[in-house]
Amino acid sequence: MNSRLTTGRRRYAVAATAALVASLTAVGSAQAASGTSDTKAVSYQNHVFHVPSGWTVVDLTADPHACVRFDQHTIYLGQPGTEQNCPAHLIGRTEALLVEPTVSGTPVGTKVDATGHEIDAADATVQVTGTYDTDEQSIRQIIAGAGLPTTAPSGRSAKAAAPRMLAAAPRSAAASSLSAAATVPASATSYTGQGFDACQAPSSDTMNAWMSASPYRAIGIYIGGSNRACSQTNLTASWVQQQQSSGWHFMPLYVGVQASGITNPATQGANAADDAVQQATTLGFAPGSVLYYDMESYQSTYTGSVLAFLTAWTNELHAYGFNSGVYSSSNSGMKDLVANAGNSGYTMPDVVFDANWNGVADTNDSAIPAGYWANHQRVHQYASPSADQTYGGYSIGIDQDYLDVQVTNVPPSQSSEFFLGTRTSSGNWPGFTPMSGVGGVGVFKGSEAAIAGMPDGTSQELGIGTDGNLYHGIRSTSGTLSGFAALSGVGSPNMAARKAGIAGMPNGSSQVLAIGNDGNVYHNIRSANGNWSGFAALPGIGTPNMAAGDVAIAGMPDGSSQVLAIGNDGNVYHEIRFANGNWSGFAALPGIGTPNMAAKRVAIAGMPDGSSQVLVIGNDGNVYHEIRFANGNWSGFAPLPSAGSSTMAASAVAIAGMPDGSSQVLAIGNDGNVYHNIRLANGNWSGFGAVPGPYGSNTFPAQRVGIAGMPDGSSQILATRS
Repeated sequence: MNSRLTTGRRRYAVAATAALVASLTAVGSAQAASGTSDTKAVSYQNHVFHVPSGWTVVDLTADPHACVRFDQHTIYLGQPGTEQNCPAHLIGRTEALLVEPTVSGTPVGTKVDATGHEIDAADATVQVTGTYDTDEQSIRQIIAGAGLPTTAPSGRSAKAAAPRMLAAAPRSAAASSLSAAATVPASATSYTGQGFDACQAPSSDTMNAWMSASPYRAIGIYIGGSNRACSQTNLTASWVQQQQSSGWHFMPLYVGVQASGITNPATQGANAADDAVQQATTLGFAPGSVLYYDMESYQSTYTGSVLAFLTAWTNELHAYGFNSGVYSSSNSGMKDLVANAGNSGYTMPDVVFDANWNGVADTNDSAIPAGYWANHQRVHQYASPSADQTYGGYSIGIDQDYLDVQVTNVPPSQSSEFFLGTRTSSGNWPGFTPMSGVGGVGVFKGSEAAIAGMPDGTSQELGIGTDGNLYHGIRSTSGTLSGFAALSGVGSPNMAARKAGIAGMPNGSSQVLAIGNDGNVYHNIRSANGNWSGFAALPGIGTPNMAAGDVAIAGMPDGSSQVLAIGNDGNVYHEIRFANGNWSGFAALPGIGTPNMAAKRVAIAGMPDGSSQVLVIGNDGNVYHEIRFANGNWSGFAPLPSAGSSTMAASAVAIAGMPDGSSQVLAIGNDGNVYHNIRLANGNWSGFGAVPGPYGSNTFPAQRVGIAGMPDGSSQILATRS
C-alpha cells in the first residue's frame, strides 16, 4: 500500500516546486527590474521587491486560476482568484510573498503573527502577505526594502479590515472576538454524513453547485496555522454564514506546528488554541463549535510531546468554550490517543478525526476501540481521489470524509485543583493546602486563579469553576478557608466568566475584574462590610464596551486602582480608576521599539511608593517587565532572564508588590512548573527558582497562578495544579 495512504493525507511540502509562471517583461503592472547575482527585482505598483533569484514569479492577472500556495518559494502578484486550481495534499509554509492592491480601509503598517508565521504589511498602494518557515528576517527585509512601513498599524489590524487574510492577533484578540455576535451556531460543526476537505475554501458558486449535485454536506476549511499552505481568498465571515444558510456544515481545521517542531508543548499548544479561537470567532463560529488540530503522521519518538501539546490545545479551547477535535493518522496520533485515553496526565479531545484511507465511508477504525469517542464524536477521512471531483460543472481537489459528530455543548473550563500556599518573609515555603470548594465542601476545581492581599492580613481569592462561573473565597489571618461562593452576574444569578483579576484596596474593600462570556470587561467592588456593588461594563476606546482577552488589576496606596487589558487588536492597554470612582480611559502601552505592546497575558502590582509594576507575556512567549512611576512616566519594557537564558519563556505570570518596596513574580515555565523571582527595592533581581509543590514535591506543575503581598512581608500563592 502507498505509504501516504497509511500515514495520512498530506505531504509536508516545503520545496520550491514549479508553478504557473508569468513573464515579467510586459504583463500589466508587473515588470522586471534590476537585481543582484543572488536576487531578482520584481516591480509591482511602483514597489520593487528583491527576492532570491531562485523564486518563481506568478502573475495572477495573467492566470487568475493559479493556486496561491505558501509552501513554495514564490512571489504572487495581483488579486488571487476565487476559483483556484489547488491540489488537496498540501501542508507547510516556507518563505513566500503575495503582493496585491490594497483593500480600501486597510491600515498602513506592518503586523507580525509569530504563531501563524506570517507578516502582513500595507501602504496606500499595495498590501503584502509574507509567510516563512524559519527565515522570518528575510521576509522582513524584502518588505522593508520595497518601501513599506515597518511600524505597526494604528487602529484596527489589517486583518480586521481584510478578513480573507490570516488574523494575526494572539490569544487576547481571540477572546475579544467573542464579544461580536456569533453568526454561525455550534450546530454547524455537527453533522452525520459525507463531507470533504479542500486546501482552499471554494467559491460560493462552487459550493452552490456542489450542494445541488454532490453527496457532500460538510466541508473542512483551513482557518489558520503556521503550516496552512493555501491562501484563503474566499474564506470570510460572510462566506461561512452564506454556506451555513445554504445547508453546509463545517470542520474548522487548524494546521500549526507539527511533531518534530514541538519544543515547548504546553506553550505551543495553548498558543495554537488561542490563535484558532481568534480565527474561528472572526469567521463567526460560536462557542460550543468543534475546532480541529491537524497533526500529521509522526514517529513514535514524538509521542510524549505530541500528547502534551494536544492536551494544552484541548485545555485552552475549553477555557474559551470551544470543543476540541484532533485530526491525525490511525497509526500515529489516533494510536497514541487511544493508548493514553485513561491517563489522567493527558486531556483527551472531544472529537477524533482519523485518516485511514480504506475507502469505506463510515467512522469505524480498527485502531479506535468501539467504546472510545462513541457518542457521535468521530470523523473518518476515508479516501483522497487521484483526480479532482466535479459536480455541477465545478471541480475541486478534495479528501473524502465521513462524519458522525453531534457535539454542541459548551465544555467546562479546564478542571484543576486549587492550592493556596505561603512564602514567609524569611523566604521559607511551608507548603500548599487544597482550597475548600463551594460552601466548604470538597476541593475547589476550576481555572483562572487570582488572589489579593488585604490590609487586615486576610486574602481574597477568585476562581472560575468547572461550570464556567466566577467564585470568590476568603482566607482568614488564622489560615481558615471560607470556601468559595458564586458571584452574581449582570441580571443573572451567576457571573459566567473567562478571565478574572482581583485587587485589595487600602480601605479594606476589594475590586474585581472579569471578562464575561460576551468577551467584555466588567468591574465589581466588594465593600469592607462584604456587600457587592454588582458588575458594570467598562467602556472601550470609542466603544461602549471594552472587549479583552486578559485582564489584571492592582490597588494603589492613594485608593485608586490600575487596570490592564489586552484589547481586540492584541495590544496591552492601561487605565486608572481614581479614588473618586472616575475612570481615565484606556491608553495603549508602547512595546519595545514599537508603538504598541502585543501580548498574550498580563499582570500588574501596586507598590508602596505609588508606582506600579507590569508583567506581560509577549507574542514571542517571553516575560517582559515595566514600571509605571508615581508621576505617570513609564520605564519601558525589558525582558526577564531565566536560568542560563536571556529570556524567561512562560505560559502564565503574576506579580505582587511587597511592603518593603520589592516585588515578587511567579511564572509557569515551558516545563509547566511554577517559578518564583524577586525584584529587590534597588532594582536587582534574585533570579527564577522552582517553587516546591504540594505533598512534598520539589516542583509545582500548574496551569494558572496568582500571588499577593501581605502586610507582614509574606506572600500568598494561589495555583491550579496540572
